[in-house]
Amino acid sequence: MNAVIGDQLSCFSDIHLDDVELVSVKRQKFDTIKDLSTNFIKSREVLKLKWDQDLDNSWTIKENLPESLDTSFRSMLVDLILESGELLGSLVDCKKIGVRVATLRSPMCPLFHVDNITCRLLITLCGKGTEWIPNNSVDWKILSDRNNNSLPLKNESAIREFKVGHWSLLKGGSWNSNFNGVVHRSPDTSDARLLLSLDPIFE
Repeated sequence: MNAVIGDQLSCFSDIHLDDVELVSVKRQKFDTIKDLSTNFIKSREVLKLKWDQDLDNSWTIKENLPESLDTSFRSMLVDLILESGELLGSLVDCKKIGVRVATLRSPMCPLFHVDNITCRLLITLCGKGTEWIPNNSVDWKILSDRNNNSLPLKNESAIREFKVGHWSLLKGGSWNSNFNGVVHRSPDTSDARLLLSLDPIFE
């Protein structure tokens, strides 16, 4: 399995290739998003938000984002969710998405695992990114043993990380019957980070 890392939105079409497990695209002009997110983190406010919505429904986004947020930060989130939702919809033909915006100051999912979903779009707005292991480097025996806390790595394989400013689309365990899903976890850090994730909803 391969990971496609690039800087063009057109790279995302490779997610439909059988030998591709994920696509991670570095977005241009991400500095403003990072700066606004970092300022929010410094304010010590906390976001733990989760909701479902139609792709182009900006009203639902505004309803779920606290009005107490800085105006520029709030507007940025609305635009980002709409843009990334439109991308996800065009790639997998979904009409709705599940949205999560979360401030994290401890690992949310500290053990490597696979999500039993079709796919997930992860965007680290600031802080350390989600860690993952290439499928060919996973020791599946260790991963499937819930009593074994060893890293599920073959030989000297390395853990990789999704960087700030990248939109990363991961195939999940239910993408198809020929792929187990991308193995990933929250980074082992107490430093604050801000994460946006979108899941397609099929009806």
